[in-house]
Amino acid sequence: MRFLTPSQLQKLPRLSLSQAKKKLMDFVAKRDHTEKELRTKLLLRCEPEIVEQTLIWAKEQNWLSAPEKLKTQFAEQLGRRGKGVRKINQKLKELGLDSVKIDKEDELAKARKLVLAKWSANDFKGLDYKESQKLKAKIMRYLVTRGYESDIVSSILKNEFKKSSVATEDEDVNYDEEF
Repeated sequence: MRFLTPSQLQKLPRLSLSQAKKKLMDFVAKRDHTEKELRTKLLLRCEPEIVEQTLIWAKEQNWLSAPEKLKTQFAEQLGRRGKGVRKINQKLKELGLDSVKIDKEDELAKARKLVLAKWSANDFKGLDYKESQKLKAKIMRYLVTRGYESDIVSSILKNEFKKSSVATEDEDVNYDEEF
């Protein structure tokens, strides 16, 4: 993908209505776009009146997918990539679509799968308290940056790593109860 600077964008020739329609068809042929995405892309190369006429034409020709279909499609796609509900809704908002509600159990299962693919309770064996906390913080950051809510993160740390314990020579201490 080639990105143009604002000065390069200004030097591009402005598109006519027929050229804008062709450009819209090119965009839609590659993948489904929301109306907001198409408007933003076309405004870089067209006058606002031409953009509106092009979008009206695209609706009449049924070139645009229904927002509900796009919302479901994008949410499922991001969910398959392991993104949490916060990240999914953030992306949907950027695309001009409504947010989705996701089942907590599905969200928890998805987060569990992600975490267990990278770490196991055995990763905590032999770690002192400080190192154990560092690993938990790393797991927490991993899930939060992928868009998982704090209750999901907390549940994963409590339930998946509950068996991890830190043993010293004199005592057997379980620090997981703090989470």
